[in-house]
Amino acid sequence: MTLVEDLFTSQDYRRAAEPINWDPLKEQDALDDAQLLDCRVCPTANRAALLFEMRSALFYPMGNSALLVVRGLRSFQWDGVPQQQKLMAFSVVSSRPSRITDGGLRLELEFFPDGKVSVSGDRADFYLLEAHGIPEGPPGYPGRNLDQDRHELPSWNSDCTVLQSATTGAG
Repeated sequence: MTLVEDLFTSQDYRRAAEPINWDPLKEQDALDDAQLLDCRVCPTANRAALLFEMRSALFYPMGNSALLVVRGLRSFQWDGVPQQQKLMAFSVVSSRPSRITDGGLRLELEFFPDGKVSVSGDRADFYLLEAHGIPEGPPGYPGRNLDQDRHELPSWNSDCTVLQSATTGAG
């Protein structure tokens, strides 16, 4: 059993049997319509991770979630406008990977409504996942709270299968 959390805490890249078709570490806008669910930053381990809802993603017909792990973390920044609703789907409208000094990666993401993430580090790993035990479609958020929808979303504690993967490292 692999938990999403295990992919974040592992020191090693876990190569999937199948490479990723649309590599968000190389291709602009590959994450269109994916929804950002959660972010983790761990200064002690020098890494950050972004957890995505992929059932709404444009370029990924398989997989219901994804995890981006940035190792050798150099920077992490979230900019957003406070929302009135208790829950809000932040859908990717732009994703721009770029190389930085010393061969690292910067990924800049823009979301609807009004959100931006910029993360950079020495290496990044992307995992397209099948999180087990969640429904085929994402929940509807309006008028609901996280406790009502938690069981319908991928989480750090979700048991998962890595379907496809990519890395900027030697892998």
